[in-house]
Amino acid sequence: MNDIENRWFPPSPHKEAVMEFINKGRAHIEERGHNNPPLLVFEDGGVMELPRARYKDGNFSPDEASPVSRQTSYSDVCGTIDELKMLLEKQPEITESNPSRLFELIDDVCYLLSRMQRRRENYSEAAEMASAVVEQLKQVKGPDVSVAYEKADKIKDFIKSEPEKVLEKLDNLFTLAEGMRDVANRMEQEILYAYRDLFIELGSIYAQIKGSRNWEKRKEMRS
Repeated sequence: MNDIENRWFPPSPHKEAVMEFINKGRAHIEERGHNNPPLLVFEDGGVMELPRARYKDGNFSPDEASPVSRQTSYSDVCGTIDELKMLLEKQPEITESNPSRLFELIDDVCYLLSRMQRRRENYSEAAEMASAVVEQLKQVKGPDVSVAYEKADKIKDFIKSEPEKVLEKLDNLFTLAEGMRDVANRMEQEILYAYRDLFIELGSIYAQIKGSRNWEKRKEMRS
């Protein structure tokens, strides 16, 4: 983490909570350009400016110190719904005194769901692209390497049985040797390079859909 990135992190212990979410793949940071605080974007759809992220009771919510662009009150739908239920139960008068707060939470849920839906669509598009590449992988074909082994055996058998006639049969031996080379060249061009390029394409699809998210510890994430 460089100094430029570090200056945007919230104070401890919130910083450590942010890092844990990032390391577990449950959130990632999106840069917004020079001198603009990056966004902390959660896999469940929540988004808030990184410096304002505060972790409490298992949930992130933004610090209310300063106005910012669109962000959610909580990192996920569950935290937002819990807040809505709490207000309705503990402060029912808010329906008359400050209904905008309730509407804000409801809008947050819809916003979170819309982000999740967009992510779902992105996954679906990536799956279609990956599927097309996999189909191409299944179609990769090339020479039968056993042909080269047969030519190799013929060369060895001749050398073993008639070593004194090697010079007489150079053309035949060279033809067999070139046949082996041809198989190797075709293996490289038609199979190995083809597989390589298609797997690179798959890797590009993965990198694009992954973005800055940390997916190295998926097994530690909740289902």
